[in-house]
Amino acid sequence: FWLKLKPFWLKSSCCWAGPFPLHQGIMDEIEREQYVPPFQKKYFGADMMSKYEPLVEAMVKVEETEGADDEAFKSFEVHWDRFMDFSWCSQWDGKKYDIVFYGMSGYTGYLMMEYLKRSTLKRKKEDFTFAFAGRSVAKVAEMRDREFAGTEWEDTPILTASFDDVISIIDVVKSARVVVNCAGPYMLTEGEVLVDACVWCKTDYVDISMEVPWTLRVKELHRYALDAGVMIVPSCAGNAYSDLGVMLLAKKIRDDFGESTRSAICYCQGGGRAPGSSGGTLRTRAAMTNLDKDVA
Repeated sequence: FWLKLKPFWLKSSCCWAGPFPLHQGIMDEIEREQYVPPFQKKYFGADMMSKYEPLVEAMVKVEETEGADDEAFKSFEVHWDRFMDFSWCSQWDGKKYDIVFYGMSGYTGYLMMEYLKRSTLKRKKEDFTFAFAGRSVAKVAEMRDREFAGTEWEDTPILTASFDDVISIIDVVKSARVVVNCAGPYMLTEGEVLVDACVWCKTDYVDISMEVPWTLRVKELHRYALDAGVMIVPSCAGNAYSDLGVMLLAKKIRDDFGESTRSAICYCQGGGRAPGSSGGTLRTRAAMTNLDKDVA
């Protein structure tokens, strides 16, 4: 009976304390996985499974018959597959948008919309579909209407998503080919749940965090992303100008003088009428100040 159930439990990286106990041998094998990915930890918990009542009922029936009732076990298989592919709870069955921008009601979201309007959408070489997402549809809509009113993008779709609602995260991830996460500070918002959901649903992920401790936390998902063929790009373009500048200078030195560059020091200066940090950057600095001193 337990050998019959074992393949289903091992499809996920964590186990469930459901209506009946798992055989200890299966429990031990599952728990050898020391790191449980954050999305899976939320999704495969008892609270989430209990929301899918047909699955719970099928599992109870299988236990009561000790796996001897083939019809009961087939019912369990059907509902388990629906639970694993999220079709029991998600409204999305395909990648509708090329890009979904998440966290678009804050200051960083405002900057992203400004860049889209003034640069990307004007210079685009090919059409692409996109949507905005955030915890508050009203706030995102207010931002969208302010930036895109009177343009062809004034009706850009808005999705509701919150890390407190795993199903809403599933909907966002399943609807997109790429998710761009603008919601920070990332260390304080459970952003790794979104990253892991992207891995699970085979959706590429990009953010602009520049938070080294959080990037190290996300690094735990690297092997899962490799297996899924998913690209995770934290801190996208962070320090790109200085890196590219040093690379080009090093190449010039090598070409002109035949010498390799051993080290480089880069000085950067920003300007404008009111130079300073944005509100999002200040919140990120405050969050990082409270961290351990293990990241130099």
